Amino acid sequence: MSGAALPPVADTVLVAAVDALPARLRKKVDEAVTRFAALPVTAADGRFTVAVDDTTTVTLVADGGVVRSPDAATCTCLLAPNCLHRAAVLALAPAYAEGDPTGPSQDTAPADELPDAAEQFPGSPQTTAGTASDPSAATASDSTASTASDSTGGTASDSTAGTASDSTGGTASDSTAGTASDSTGGTAVPAEAVAEPLTVQQRAAVEQLWRAAVDVLAAGVTGSGTVARTALLRAAHEGQACKVYRPATAARVVAAMLQAARSGDPDFRLGDLTAALQELIGVLQRLRSAGAGPAEGLLGAARRAYELQGSLRLHGLCTTAVLADSGYAGVVTYVADRDGGLWMIADLMPGDARRAAKAGNATVALGETALSHRALTRAGLVVSGATASATRQLGAGRSVRAVTAGGCGWHEEPLAGLWRVPLDEQVHRAFGALALPVTDRRAGDDLVFLSVRIDGTTNGDAVAATASSGAPLTLRVADDSPALAYRDNLRFLGRATGLELLVVARPDPARPGTVFPLSVAPVDGTGWNLPAAQAGHVDLAFDRLHRSHLPRPEGTAVPDDDDPGDHPVGATPGEAGPPVIGTTGDPVLRLLAAQVERTVSGGRTVHTFAAGRGPSDATRLRRGRLDTGAVLLDRLTEAACTRPRDTFGRLAGDDGSAFAQAWLATAVYTDAATRAVAEATWLPAAAP
Repeated sequence: MSGAALPPVADTVLVAAVDALPARLRKKVDEAVTRFAALPVTAADGRFTVAVDDTTTVTLVADGGVVRSPDAATCTCLLAPNCLHRAAVLALAPAYAEGDPTGPSQDTAPADELPDAAEQFPGSPQTTAGTASDPSAATASDSTASTASDSTGGTASDSTAGTASDSTGGTASDSTAGTASDSTGGTAVPAEAVAEPLTVQQRAAVEQLWRAAVDVLAAGVTGSGTVARTALLRAAHEGQACKVYRPATAARVVAAMLQAARSGDPDFRLGDLTAALQELIGVLQRLRSAGAGPAEGLLGAARRAYELQGSLRLHGLCTTAVLADSGYAGVVTYVADRDGGLWMIADLMPGDARRAAKAGNATVALGETALSHRALTRAGLVVSGATASATRQLGAGRSVRAVTAGGCGWHEEPLAGLWRVPLDEQVHRAFGALALPVTDRRAGDDLVFLSVRIDGTTNGDAVAATASSGAPLTLRVADDSPALAYRDNLRFLGRATGLELLVVARPDPARPGTVFPLSVAPVDGTGWNLPAAQAGHVDLAFDRLHRSHLPRPEGTAVPDDDDPGDHPVGATPGEAGPPVIGTTGDPVLRLLAAQVERTVSGGRTVHTFAAGRGPSDATRLRRGRLDTGAVLLDRLTEAACTRPRDTFGRLAGDDGSAFAQAWLATAVYTDAATRAVAEATWLPAAAP
């Protein structure tokens, strides 16, 4: 829409508007949404007006920036409030989940509490920032976390991987041992999760969510319009009311992504929606399998308890931006205690990339300190009465006292010890953390601390580098939002061929030998001419590099302008730059992943068409020795094509659950195998 942007609309308002429509009008909602998208919006004193035609006007009244009740949305047509105009305009507005927290708790109780919906770090880049964009980005209540229970990231391709079970109980095994997580969700559950039985109301809410999620999967993005999205939001609202927090949050994330896909949002990524839908269906399948038994912590929690930690002496390490699929944005700052243990301080609020870009200069909400997050990474804190969650996120309760203290550089203790940990140990820890839901990862467990040499840029913004161990690496942009400095800084570093630097990064579990750098510093602690505000290191999300900041590597020339240029470093125009590994990963696994994403895009029907000439994808997978993947793909196709019919030839008795379970088995296997292959590329090859 042109003009002012529509205000966020509470889920319940949109659900009520669509439910009130007659059946004949529900069929026209998506068409109306498409037509109304070009209409201008006029805003004045909290009133947002959309003129549909000369006689029809829809008005939204925002309370605190949000349309919170059905009465706040009116239309001047004769059918109002049960009219198509009102429902279409509400469907165009961004969704707002009522009850979402806006920040950390300031309780005086011994244990602080932070709402799970706000704990959206440190996620994977796929999640936006996982972007995830930013690799720190994530979704609330674990909703974007990838699902694989093996702590090392699951299985590798079939030459190294073992079994993958589909949710119908069948198992396909290859020639070697090992197990991919089961298709009932595969999401690892923290050891401290408390098992609690499901109530009758919770089981009903889970079934409602399951029905809505299965319908979305069966229809795909192309067939999931406003009505399907509303059904998902309705189920999420009921789930929230019944304390089924984690699936409800995951459902809202999927609904938001469906809206982004249908509206042509340039930030939409099919892979992100696939991961979110896998998380939602996986958790629901495990809850359905539990029946009246223990839920194994899969329900989530409205607020997370914080434990008293006593006194801490902390040194700032780095800070990174967070962009979550659930609509939260902000910053996460990592600090280290005297023993080198990492903790994190978060500042997350509803917002977009602009909010994340500004959050770096926001004051740290911890005790009496007046430091910003960027300043804290170059200073320190003395904290008394500290509280923290099981993931080592520091609480901000009123009982916490903190004062500013001196910091230390990356070459001084205790930070220097982070780079002395053997690379294989770091990689194993990081990939194990990346296999967990985002909100179950301990602070810093998904990070690696590397010493690298820049070899140049190629393939767009990818930067080729070599680790101190000799392993080839690819550095990629953590978040491509123009409000953040990741892309510009990485382009500049890619031109500094031969430059050696220390890097704090997060591995990309979907690409071999690939990391998302979050912060960098000179390898010897000196030699860079950084301004005082960037002393010691550069946080790539917020600090911007200039050619005057870096030394001229011997035998190379730093360009006279700040434009990174279009040709790769280490090559003259017209020549290829250094090779970049990890561009596509294993091609056979990529073929299987494409089928998983293809299902999310086109729905069940994409598997009902004949393969045409040439070998089928299952045959190609067998030729690539991915036998388990081939079996799972065959079962997915069979489930898609099997449609029971009654005596009169009408479809009957098929609720889509078998198809959803077959898709989940394939998705979990693909995710675990891809992660295992990526992890294996970091490790030294075994001697023959």
